[in-house]
Order: sequence, then structure tokens, then C-alpha cells
Amino acid sequence: MKRPKTLSATFIKNVNQPGRYGDGRGSHGLSLLVKPMSNGRLSKSWSQRLRVNAKPVNIGLGAYPVVTLAEARAEALVNRRELEGGRDQRVGVPTFAVALENVIRNYAAGWKDSGKSEAQWRASLRDYAIENIGHKRVYDITTADLLDILLPYWQTKNETMLRVWQPIGAVMKWSIAHGYRKDNPAGESLRAALPKNTILRTHQKALPHTEVRSAIEKIRSSGAYWATIACFEFMTLTAVRSGEARLAHWEEIDLDTAT
Repeated sequence: MKRPKTLSATFIKNVNQPGRYGDGRGSHGLSLLVKPMSNGRLSKSWSQRLRVNAKPVNIGLGAYPVVTLAEARAEALVNRRELEGGRDQRVGVPTFAVALENVIRNYAAGWKDSGKSEAQWRASLRDYAIENIGHKRVYDITTADLLDILLPYWQTKNETMLRVWQPIGAVMKWSIAHGYRKDNPAGESLRAALPKNTILRTHQKALPHTEVRSAIEKIRSSGAYWATIACFEFMTLTAVRSGEARLAHWEEIDLDTAT
């Protein structure tokens, strides 16, 4: 497509070539960034280039079409006016890693699982997200960034990716609430860009109750460590999960009432 002197709604909708497309003179540094994504589609987001203390900086203004051309222009004008008034748009805006700590601190009081939720959030993001977006200011994170995190494992590790997605979404909502960004890159635009998961879940086979007795007898005679055998039998008789059995404390068990 022919590059226009100024952007138009029609051009923005139809442009299909990666690149940076400026909005022309008088746009206060506004441009549309078109980038290829891992799934072969294109992401479109707004960026504003300003000079702060004689140094060029880029400020993200959200993703298209969540943020329209008119809204991006209005936001760019506000930023330019505030910069002229001596306010740097970047001042006080946290990185994703810092924002995550704030969100965890806010959520901690409501978690009643002895820190398991916090540990799961930290582990999931450490393994799949922090290296990619931990250092980025929250206003710079795009839907394309999140697709790069989720898409490579979306079909093979879907449950894990859902656990990664949840805290990222919480951080983005927190960022919006604090005025650090206007849109949520972890919202509907991300959901629409992810393919439908086609992996069929398979469940472990269940043992008919008539065969439980013989199964326990086989385990008792297996030669395994006595504690392993006792733990397995305890799980069978009480229907608790393996973690509850392995990490049980004596004060949780009442032998007198068999509870």
C-alpha cells in the first residue's frame, strides 16, 4: 500500500505491511506500529516519539482497534502538552516486574492457601514471562508481546499458559486503574488472537471398587519402602490427594475418633 502523508481510518484498517507509519506533521510524534506475530497475523499499536531532556523516547498509547485513531491523536496531544509543562510521561511508571509485586501484595490478604497461589504466580511468570516483559514499563507491553509468550506453548501446555495469562491480566488491570496505560493487552484482543485449543484432555483410568482390595495387596507385597506403601493405602482409604497425605501432620489426625 502507498504510504500516506497522514493516517486515515481506512489505511489503518487495511495496511498489511510491517513497519512504522507516521501521522505526518503536527501529529506530535504519533505513529502506527505494524508488527508480524508468531501466528502469522499482524499486530497494530500506537507509539508516540517525544524528546525528553534532549533524548528521544517512545511512549506506547495502546493497541488498535481498542484505541482508535482519534483517541490516539487526542492522547498524543495531551502528552505533548504535559511534556511542555515539564511533566515526563515516564516518571513513576513501573516495570512489569515492579507492578507484579504490587499486585501480589494487594492479593495476598485474600489468598487462603498458605501462599500456594503466590508461589504458583511467581513460578509460572519466572519460567515463561519475566525474561520477556519483566524489564518493560507497563505502558510498553503489547498484545504481540503476550502472544510471543503464550503462543509457542498454547497447544502443548495450555493449562500452564492459562496460569501465566491470569497474573499478567491482573497486572494490566492494575496498571489501567493507576493510570499507567489506557488498554488491556491481555484482554479480548489477546483472546481473539489465540487459536482454539484442540488438545483433548485425557483422564487417568479409574479402578473399579471391586478390584481395590487386590490392588492394595499387590502394593503391600511389592517390596516398596514401607512408608510409600502406607501412604498409598492411607490415600486409598481416606480419598485425600497425594500432597495432603505426604505433607500431613500428626495434629491433623485424631486416632481416637478415626478422623
